[in-house]
Amino acid sequence: MPRSSHFNNPCSIVRLDSGIGFHMRFLLCVIEILILGVITSNAHADWISKSGERLPDTEYRKSAGAFGAHLILVPDAQRLLRDWDTPSETVEITAVNSVPIGSQANAFVVFKDCTPTKSGQCNVTMQFRVYQPNGKIYASTPLMEVWQDKPAPRMLELSVQYLKIILEPKDLPGKYLVSAKVRDNVSGVSLDLSSAFTGTK
Repeated sequence: MPRSSHFNNPCSIVRLDSGIGFHMRFLLCVIEILILGVITSNAHADWISKSGERLPDTEYRKSAGAFGAHLILVPDAQRLLRDWDTPSETVEITAVNSVPIGSQANAFVVFKDCTPTKSGQCNVTMQFRVYQPNGKIYASTPLMEVWQDKPAPRMLELSVQYLKIILEPKDLPGKYLVSAKVRDNVSGVSLDLSSAFTGTK
């Protein structure tokens, strides 16, 4: 899949340390980043599969006008960054369904078609919230960079920053929900995305 070169990615770290101790194992699935096609007749961005099929919006993948964003959770941030910078037609991603004690989930945003300023620079930010299995908000991040003060990518691009969530011995078992508000600050378009992983004893 065509994509532009990537930058080094600083991250914010959330340590989940409430609840009881538990052990988990990785339940992994392999997905491919989907090609984001732009329908020029109505300036609307659609998520398109490799076979050319139009895909509907989901909780983790949405579009509004020409702007689109996809929230992904992966176990190995450095592997994703390395694979993203390797020239190829597609990027194969190992997505997290559940996370073992002592391991982590890393939340990135893949985006397309940010609106540039008159000088050609984009300004896209994101803000995360992490919800515990009991529904309470455990952590909320400040605004983080998706793509700021950089030329508008001509292809799919990966967020400059990402959120690292580390499970520790006192974490509650159950479903953890990661939500992200992704905002194109030039066009004013916001997308609310969410994805989940399970902590299991």
